[in-house]
Amino acid sequence: MQQLAWLIKWIILLPILVVIALLAVANDQTVALRLNPFDADDPVLRVELALYQVAFAAFAVGAICGGIVMWNGQRKYRRQAREKRHEAAALQARADKAERQGRENAGLLAGPAPRA
Repeated sequence: MQQLAWLIKWIILLPILVVIALLAVANDQTVALRLNPFDADDPVLRVELALYQVAFAAFAVGAICGGIVMWNGQRKYRRQAREKRHEAAALQARADKAERQGRENAGLLAGPAPRA
C-alpha cells in the first residue's frame, strides 16, 4: 500500500515538476525587483533577477510563512501533549512505587517462612 501511495504521488508530482521547469525555461528574461517603494530609481535596493527566480522566491517565502503560521496554530495541542506526557510519566512512577510497596507488604503479610 505504501508503494502504491509513493507511485501515485510521483505520477501526480512529475508532470507538475515538468510544467514548472518548462515555465522556468520559457520565462528567463530578467526583471527589476525594486525593494525601495519610495524611490524606484535607487540603485542600492534594486535587484535584477530572472522571472522564474522571483516566482520561486515568492513561493518559498509563502511556504515558509504558511509553515510558521501552522506551527504556531498548533501550539495549544503541543502544550497539551507535553502536559499529558508529564502526567503519564508521573502516574507510571506512582504505579511502579505502589507495585514495589505491594510486593514488600506481601512479604510482610505472609509471615515467617516455615521451618523444615
